[in-house]
Amino acid sequence: MKIFILNPSIYSSEKSIMPTRPRQPLDLAYIAALLLKDGHQIQFLDANVLNYKTNKSVEEIKKYNPDILILTSTPVDRWECPNSHIDSVFEIINKADIHPIILTGSHGSLTPEWIFKKCNVDYIIRNEPEIITLSLVQALRRGEDAKTIKGVSYKVKKGVVNNEDASRIENLDELPFPAYELLPMDKYQYSSSDLPQPFSIMMISRGCPFNCIFCLKIMSKDKYIARSPESVVNEIDYLIKNFNIKSIFFQDWEFTIDKDRVKKICDLILEKNLKFVWGCNARANDLSDELVQKMKKAGCVRINIGLESGSQKILDNINKKIKVEDLEKAIKICRDGDINIEMYAMLNLPGENKKTIKETINFLKKNKIDSMTPNFPIPYFGTKLFEELKEKNLKANFNWDNIENYAGKVNIVLSPQRARFFYRYFKLQLKFGKLFWLSPSFYEYFLKAVKRKLY
Repeated sequence: MKIFILNPSIYSSEKSIMPTRPRQPLDLAYIAALLLKDGHQIQFLDANVLNYKTNKSVEEIKKYNPDILILTSTPVDRWECPNSHIDSVFEIINKADIHPIILTGSHGSLTPEWIFKKCNVDYIIRNEPEIITLSLVQALRRGEDAKTIKGVSYKVKKGVVNNEDASRIENLDELPFPAYELLPMDKYQYSSSDLPQPFSIMMISRGCPFNCIFCLKIMSKDKYIARSPESVVNEIDYLIKNFNIKSIFFQDWEFTIDKDRVKKICDLILEKNLKFVWGCNARANDLSDELVQKMKKAGCVRINIGLESGSQKILDNINKKIKVEDLEKAIKICRDGDINIEMYAMLNLPGENKKTIKETINFLKKNKIDSMTPNFPIPYFGTKLFEELKEKNLKANFNWDNIENYAGKVNIVLSPQRARFFYRYFKLQLKFGKLFWLSPSFYEYFLKAVKRKLY
């Protein structure tokens, strides 16, 4: 069958808090690899990285005239923090005039009925998409319907049918490498220069055993599953040899959960003498001097850590299961090991007040973290944060069109605007003194910030 696979540009008249990123759509590339292996003819368009608008994407789809169109509302790097406003996806589906159309991603996994009301999609793949999509395409090729395919939702005259959930992929090593050869690999890039182009992301585990109240885990729910070190290093070797990759960011939600596995991966990188640099996400209490030194030796230059807040009260409120001391220790370990650090943070989590905001600012100052802009937490469907929102708003009609309106508004003491004011106020006090408005340096800083649209 002729199949068109599209990673669409995600945009809307209403801007999402979460931006899109020029990273490989690995989930779609895995699907492409499975379909190629199954004998299908594939045209792959990453309209996101090429910055194609909907009309250009539709033009390319119609030019190819496929039997099936497959696209996503959230590529793998946005599985856990999707863009809420996806009007461009609906526009492509409604204009493409191709049937059947298959949609993957977090939105359909959580709210398939809402998706069907928005567009003329034929099938929605819920949760982990690769094997389900292959099974559905095979059924369609045989002329069968979707009623026996687990993990699929579809419309009937009386409404929407949501088939039983599919099982997770237990052995990730059984997946082929993503079809990188179908992607414009020279276009992808990381957000900082320490991971230079040619750049790629990789996904070497899925899920997370922890349960922070804000984290959306629908695409890899219930458990943490990891690839073998040998499979991981073979893919790194493949990327370097075939695409001259200079840097990799491991897109795993938590890279260092299994420390022995990380050490084995590092040993194999060194054994094969693979020359590249890399970064990852890590929990603060998973890092040690020994582990970071080994990671550094194997090419690690960056570790991103979920700070969330510098207040122990807030960390406890969100079920983070770490201590402020763990964060401070992790920062010291990375700095001692000459590893670049980025801290993810949120503002106005449940229970936030002036005191906890000031504790966060004091934490930043004490640990010499100069540049960090926290986001308001979005109460995504399927999270504990959303359940808390529903408990206080029983009559509200929540959907993706309005869910960002509640960002930073769940179980709060301060409005988001006041929280942002206090965050900036305390930050300026620490930077320029308690009477910061009397400092000439403050006005120089402020004018530069305005030009960068930070205020």
